[in-house]
Amino acid sequence: MSKFIKWALLGILAVGILIKVSLWLSVRSIMNDAIAQFSPFAQLSYRGITSSFDGRVGVEGIEIRVPMLNDTFHIAHAELRFKGLRELLAFKERLAEGKLPEQLAVRIEGLAIDVHGPFMTMVHEAPPAPDLEAALTSVACGDVNRIGVDDLLEMGYRTLETDAEFSYRFQPGAQNLAFNLTADTRGMGEYRVSLQMANVSEKPGDMRVNPPRISSLVLEINDNQYQRKVNSYCAGKLGQSSEEYVRTSLEKLDSELRAQRIALEPALLDSLGGYYRDPQALRLELTPTDGAIWDGLQFFEPKDVLAMLRPVLLINQQVVEPLSFAWVNPQAAPISEPNELIRVEANEQQTSPQFEFVSVESLPSHAGKRLQFITYDGTYYQGVLHKVENGRVFLSVQMGSGSAEMFLRQEKIDKVRVLF
Repeated sequence: MSKFIKWALLGILAVGILIKVSLWLSVRSIMNDAIAQFSPFAQLSYRGITSSFDGRVGVEGIEIRVPMLNDTFHIAHAELRFKGLRELLAFKERLAEGKLPEQLAVRIEGLAIDVHGPFMTMVHEAPPAPDLEAALTSVACGDVNRIGVDDLLEMGYRTLETDAEFSYRFQPGAQNLAFNLTADTRGMGEYRVSLQMANVSEKPGDMRVNPPRISSLVLEINDNQYQRKVNSYCAGKLGQSSEEYVRTSLEKLDSELRAQRIALEPALLDSLGGYYRDPQALRLELTPTDGAIWDGLQFFEPKDVLAMLRPVLLINQQVVEPLSFAWVNPQAAPISEPNELIRVEANEQQTSPQFEFVSVESLPSHAGKRLQFITYDGTYYQGVLHKVENGRVFLSVQMGSGSAEMFLRQEKIDKVRVLF
């Protein structure tokens, strides 16, 4: 009897090892396929593969190089999570059948993106379309309408590091799907999205013909110094006190929303002012009715829009009531004389400095120009280049109300941008 138990345990152990090896080989096959598919526009590499008996498989040390953007993204660890080995095997089976798996959870740790890199420059400096999203993300900050790469650098951000996790659970019979996303960016904030959908087909291709319906949507921001840094930074640029800048921010928000035909009631604006004064948490919940129409809300009366979307707004854990707004016509811009129009266009060009990346080797040809330097250790400098001599870059940088002369060793410079 004891021999039987011994061999049974050894057999179970052997099966477990075979499953673990099979998972390792499956993940390696998936990563090799991904490397081949990404090769035309990105170079993907990884350091190792992990797997466990409790239904977790992961990849460590992922590096994605995108030559088109001249940028690199790093992921310390990415992991698929399941409640058990049975769910992991069911996941593979449904994928093979072309069906939506019943559950999926992905954990990403240490997604790192350089603030001064070309990708962030493209994202933050591209002019946004005049829509509701652009209105909500606009800022009153001197001569800029939104926070860009240069502003992030001056606010102390060098690398954005994010831990994220997203998961969903699909019920084929009820055709319901629950989706959750959490992203925590160090030094900025935590962002959460929860989404409940109905009428979800188990075959992804069918969703184009018969799209799912949103049952509920929750958006939440838990600030971690970012909004406070923006307030302090922009108030300093405008020469305003904290309370003055809160009023300026509310006026800016009101103006941008009115340009999108939306006028918030004064009481609601005052409540939003509470978040600007003490940014902790902002949460918006929507539970649309079955007949809610997302495309064309502007054609309904405000009270009908609120009845269809049934919004709930919480600021710093306090429910904001009532929620009300009105449709308005954007104020017509005054007609300028031709010579005034020319002056306005000239001023706009002067207040929009254009920086472009150049190679470190080309520095001698940019003497006398204003440049931005990023060293390999993440330090940021901006100043006027004087000369390059004996492997040293000499420049003058702004220090408070004056300037100072300094030099950088050329081999320590990672990226350079020049003002044109």
